[in-house]
Amino acid sequence: MDLDGNRRLVRLQFELLNEGRAGEASSLWSEESLNHGRKTTPARLEEVYESLHMLNEKHTIHEIIAEGEWVAIRTTCTGVHVAEPPIPVNGGIFKGVTPTGRKYENQHLHMFRVVNGKLVEHWASRDDLGVAVQIGLALRGSPG
Repeated sequence: MDLDGNRRLVRLQFELLNEGRAGEASSLWSEESLNHGRKTTPARLEEVYESLHMLNEKHTIHEIIAEGEWVAIRTTCTGVHVAEPPIPVNGGIFKGVTPTGRKYENQHLHMFRVVNGKLVEHWASRDDLGVAVQIGLALRGSPG
């Protein structure tokens, strides 16, 4: 796949996620993939995507840059804390937290590696701490 094709693939994944089409988005992944350095499968990613959809997460794409097998994308992510997803998404900040109904917004940077027309690796940087504050979590240091 060429650079334009790689960019289209990553864009398509976010479009499918925005529409709540977790199964279709996860089908863009290779059977042998890495997410933040951990082995994963399309089935596992579908569970992650369904959990994100429970939070009404949507991404507005700002830039997509491709070089070689890698595609970088910057998005603004918005969501609403209306569920406790079964998968500990976004650094696990929603785990064990009663939904607050509060909206949140933050910037995301994602890196995807594409091989033979499939996503095979993903890394991301998000402001999970900022989202925790936006949904009303009280942040405390450890005792002592």
